[in-house]
Amino acid sequence: MHHEFSPPIIHRDIKCSNILLGHELNAKFADFGQAKVLAKWGETKTAYVIVGTFGYLAPEYAYISKVNGKIDVYSFGVVLLELVTGREPINGDEHINLAQWAWNHHEEGNVVVDAIDEEIKEACFLNEMSSMFKLGLICTSTIPYARPSMKEILQILLLSLTTSS
Repeated sequence: MHHEFSPPIIHRDIKCSNILLGHELNAKFADFGQAKVLAKWGETKTAYVIVGTFGYLAPEYAYISKVNGKIDVYSFGVVLLELVTGREPINGDEHINLAQWAWNHHEEGNVVVDAIDEEIKEACFLNEMSSMFKLGLICTSTIPYARPSMKEILQILLLSLTTSS
């Protein structure tokens, strides 16, 4: 959406329920009702209304109202963290969202394996799940320019597939 389409499209509501599995379990994004079209890659556009789902919104989006590819990267990072940890993006009992919880877990020096959902924790997949947790952290950096592009994320995911096979 960001790099292969002309003009680029910013989804603005990437979350698990907007990712559908198609033929042969290929993921497809759904619900483009909140999407913005940019004139060219790298451009930012002002959003006059903040849209999206709490827990998936990039922090800067709420306070500067600028739409760019990095807000989708943040949301995708939350999706990765959600899949690996089994946690909700926002838990009513906690005062922090999933991305903040994951960063706290990391900064406190806790091992990644302790963050992985017990129901899916398999010894043979721990390296892959740890890699996805770390990628989720990188994608949810509070500094937008420190986040990778979606093209870079795709390269990381493809590399992880070839090294785990």
